[in-house]
Amino acid sequence: MGRACKPHVICLLLLTLLLLYLLPWFRSGSLQPASGFFNYEVDEMLGQERQGKVQESRSNPDVVAEAGLGVGQPGQRRLCPPGSFRVSTMETCMPWLGCKEVTDEVTTLHKIGSGFVKKVYKAIWRNHTVAYSKLTKMAPVKLEYFSRDIKMLKTLQHPSVLQYVGSCNTSLLTEFHEFGSANSVEEILKSNEYSKFNNVRTRFKIALSYLQAIHFLHNSPIGTRVMCDSHKLQKTLTQFLITQDFKLVLSDLDFIPEVNHEANLFVKCRHKRIMSGFVAPEQLWPFGNETLDYSRMPPYDEKTNIWKIPRVVDYLLGNVNGSDVVRSHLFKVHQQCHNRDPRQRPTTKVLFEEYNRVKNMLFSEHITNSIVNQTMGIS
Repeated sequence: MGRACKPHVICLLLLTLLLLYLLPWFRSGSLQPASGFFNYEVDEMLGQERQGKVQESRSNPDVVAEAGLGVGQPGQRRLCPPGSFRVSTMETCMPWLGCKEVTDEVTTLHKIGSGFVKKVYKAIWRNHTVAYSKLTKMAPVKLEYFSRDIKMLKTLQHPSVLQYVGSCNTSLLTEFHEFGSANSVEEILKSNEYSKFNNVRTRFKIALSYLQAIHFLHNSPIGTRVMCDSHKLQKTLTQFLITQDFKLVLSDLDFIPEVNHEANLFVKCRHKRIMSGFVAPEQLWPFGNETLDYSRMPPYDEKTNIWKIPRVVDYLLGNVNGSDVVRSHLFKVHQQCHNRDPRQRPTTKVLFEEYNRVKNMLFSEHITNSIVNQTMGIS
């Protein structure tokens, strides 16, 4: 009797295991397993620093970890104490640089970028590569933006924010990122040197870091901040730099006004009429062909940033093997981001939870750093 039942028991156990394996795919509406383009060995470069690899000591008293972001995670930038900095080629933290150091010890090399407010140069300070920014013109409005950028960089030091090094009047020093701004993602990943990283894993990691930066702005230590300099996709991308381990950091903080719902404090991002289809509906002039009157423009809140997230993430995911699978799993929450009622759009916390679900479903734990868990404290 026992011999006759034994094969049936084994078959039942095998069938149960098969159903447990397939269950997540039935729930997601996709039977495509997380294999092939989702399973990679850890690339030797990710988690390392191209500007001079430094072995960070966990016992280094000069370096402190950002609360909730984990200590010693591969590729995770650890913060220095307030008022100090450490670029990738330095082993210990040093006090922020002042006018004497900026004037006497910095040598500018060549220009790497420019905008309305500042020109940016690659520079050298004590054999360390840094970025040197200079005010384009001594005009009151430009000086106001430049000074605000310095103030915000000093106040909002965080792994999602460009590291402040020092300043002097109309000069600013920050860490240097060779890859440049996020609108260069396609160019960098398709280059011969870095094409081996042009996969869905790398791109999903970049998208997660973008979401992490927006979450930080919405929950910063100085209140809810709105990323206002983002009325077009390419303009939004220029506000971020690509790090050597393929993450994004906010690099331009001169226009991030505060929203305070309790104090009935909201924002208006532009004095000019916005014609772009990239922005949220509430950012558009609501009175048809009437001449724009800034005083009549209704204010809005941080949910304008949520509206833009699907478009930015779609760009960052690109057109590589597996990117459409990720898009399909994010479709529902991204659809909610485009709700015309800002109150019905998800928060960055909700988005993180959904991205975390997709990460756990499609990517092995040893491949993608647990940005979501570290940032949100999600178990």
